Amino acid sequence: MKKVLMSMALILFGISLLPMNAAAKETALKLATWGPPKHFIAEARGQWIEEVNTTLAGRVKIVDYPGGQLFGPKDMHSAVAKGQVELGLVLQPSMLAMVPMLQGVYLPFAFDNLDQVDQAYSGETLAIIEKAMEAKNLKLIYVSYTDGVQVYSNKKNIVSTDDFKGLRILSASPIFSEIMAKLGAAPDTSIPYTEQYMALQRGVSDAVATSIVGGFFEKNHEVAPYITKMDMSFATVLVVANLKKWKKLPQDVQDTIITLGRQKTAYSLVMAKGWEQKFTAEMEKLGATITRIPDAEREKIKQISREVWFDWAKKNGKQAEALLDLSLKIVDNAK
Repeated sequence: MKKVLMSMALILFGISLLPMNAAAKETALKLATWGPPKHFIAEARGQWIEEVNTTLAGRVKIVDYPGGQLFGPKDMHSAVAKGQVELGLVLQPSMLAMVPMLQGVYLPFAFDNLDQVDQAYSGETLAIIEKAMEAKNLKLIYVSYTDGVQVYSNKKNIVSTDDFKGLRILSASPIFSEIMAKLGAAPDTSIPYTEQYMALQRGVSDAVATSIVGGFFEKNHEVAPYITKMDMSFATVLVVANLKKWKKLPQDVQDTIITLGRQKTAYSLVMAKGWEQKFTAEMEKLGATITRIPDAEREKIKQISREVWFDWAKKNGKQAEALLDLSLKIVDNAK
């Protein structure tokens, strides 16, 4: 009996000397993504995955499923919230119905530039957004920025608010459509994204709102070569996690994943500005006429838009009102 007990003690002692990670099982986190692999957001995300996997080797491994093979931007937020995948790449405008608070950092004409949007994804405003996302079982990991939304027209460049009158502009956003209608335009939400190019080419529509980079790759400049920069809004791309599964990770693992992600947020801010300049020049070489709306005219649009912003905030409660108030303070402090 003593020999048996001695043998068991030796076995237990030997096990205790093994490295801790030898007994621990590595946690695999599936990341569902979409979009072109050569975009700076995708390349930075690849670096983030590599850095996380290297830093947390043996504990956590992020496995990327690219190209929309699991889920696309339309249903990614729902898939992550349901736990069908641990991590997902979400296009902010696609999840406004699920998390209306995200509209607060995407209100048309509320922000003047991308730096102000970056400030809105920090501090008290970020806390409001994160709380709203967590209520839907989503954890925000990090944000990537894109350049501002501009107007592509097949008629002429916009130099005043009067140029919006009667303009048949393609729209997918109810709030944007409401502002356009107040300006006298005729927003059209009936044409699918995949048919917008042909609608502009055939003259069914006069204009579309999209970014410089997005418009270039969509070749909108071919059929709507009059581009007016007015920085209506700034869409973001979010890496999010299923909140329940996220909470099961150790705190130091969570901290590492988020810290490395925020480095990519800073990188995307610089790259978004650089790509806008790059592809503005590319489209000008191809014959597009690119101008910027006068500051005084943009200010008129902002004043018209304010009623829409405050109506949105009122409909979405105290937190939305607080978010709007904080966002407007960011803009005021920048002046």
